[in-house]
Amino acid sequence: MRLITKNIFLNTFTCPTLGWEVAHSESGSEELSLFDRFQMEEGIQVHERARKLFPQGILISGNNESAAALTEKYLQNNDVSVIFEATFIVDGFITKADILIREASGWKIIEVKSGTKDNIDYIEDLAYTTMIAGKAGLMISSCSLMLISKEYRLGMSDEKLFEEVECKREVYEIIEEFSALSAGAVALLKSKFRFKPKFELVCKGCDCFNKCWGEIENHIFDLPRLSHTKFCQLRDMDIVSIEDIPSDFELAKTQIPVWEAVTKGSPVIDEKGLKEALSQIEYPAYYLDFETVTTALPLYENICPYEKIATQYSIHKYSALGEGEEHLEYLADPSKECRRELAESLIRDCGDEGTIFSYSPYEKTVINGLIGLFPDLADELGELVDRLIDLCKILSSYYYHPLFHGSYSIKKVLPVMVPGLSYEGMEVNNGSDAIAVFARMARGEHTVEECEQITKDLLAYCKLDTLAMVKLHEALEKL
Repeated sequence: MRLITKNIFLNTFTCPTLGWEVAHSESGSEELSLFDRFQMEEGIQVHERARKLFPQGILISGNNESAAALTEKYLQNNDVSVIFEATFIVDGFITKADILIREASGWKIIEVKSGTKDNIDYIEDLAYTTMIAGKAGLMISSCSLMLISKEYRLGMSDEKLFEEVECKREVYEIIEEFSALSAGAVALLKSKFRFKPKFELVCKGCDCFNKCWGEIENHIFDLPRLSHTKFCQLRDMDIVSIEDIPSDFELAKTQIPVWEAVTKGSPVIDEKGLKEALSQIEYPAYYLDFETVTTALPLYENICPYEKIATQYSIHKYSALGEGEEHLEYLADPSKECRRELAESLIRDCGDEGTIFSYSPYEKTVINGLIGLFPDLADELGELVDRLIDLCKILSSYYYHPLFHGSYSIKKVLPVMVPGLSYEGMEVNNGSDAIAVFARMARGEHTVEECEQITKDLLAYCKLDTLAMVKLHEALEKL
């Protein structure tokens, strides 16, 4: 078994099976998506820029054992005031401190993060590092998170990129919790055998669910907004499948159609409500989808970290249901910030009458963001907001199919209601990967030829999003 790292240890507190699986796996990771790889690389850039704040710092490298030996050497050298990636191995645990700073009363530990807020996950990361470094004998005087500052703008110095948050008290409170539970966690991680899992609400969505409980087609987790109280009631009745829930069990209003569809083995339709909702549609109808990009390190001037920038839209326009199809689209020039141009193009393409469909509240959020940026366009953009209808809300209010398995995500709904229309095989097939490839173009990481292909991929993906809405609408009308 490998050394117990931060991720393995913290995973064990969330899901013991996941911690054990990672600890005993050969690779410890699956193939990264385009977005995961982009986030990882951006995180490396953030760490590199944090190190530039301490030009006297020494970076530790090499394998774990040699890195730990080098760390001990530099800790004993009073001429060394800052160490990067200081490595500590003790009792089978290993950790690397992003930044160590020598102070009069000991060492300050700094954990560098790409986020802007000191959330509990970050503090737990820092707590693990602090705990293991302390076990290894390091005298710790203080500990902090180094976060991205929302005040930073492109072109500012690295000092402006970061803000430091001291959190020693919170860290040591968590270390107390870790210490009390660590013996059991270590025994589990070092065992050759997985422990018998305990069924809890946190199992919902866990990657190890099938390994613990097997494949259950209509699990109670498919019930929307399943509360902890209701989960415990069902668990205590040894009920894990929706079809086993008795008819007199009290379910929430949104959960009843799911139970009915599963127990009947067929969709549940509120025909009257659906017909009334669809009767509100005015033609021409527009089916709208946006793509946005958000990054820790701003792509353009006057943009703050993690600011959402609308970069693309697709519109399918129909003069009547299934008739008079027209496709309109916009993709920003990655080399510059184009939100004004996008907003003006959107106003032209959406005309001044007819329903505008979206498949979530996100399009409304994006347009309202453009209103805040361009007050002179507020009236015209506001009229677009007034014309928006959320197709997902119509679907979820009046129709449920047991094959949705509790989700109205378009990628879950589409194969059921529109067989044959799929995102499979597309180079860009989700919004996160669209962020990654656009951001790389904006940073000049691709050749002209690569950018031409990526442009085609982005346009094809966004176009399919709006075509999917068209086909879902047609399927609902047929019902």
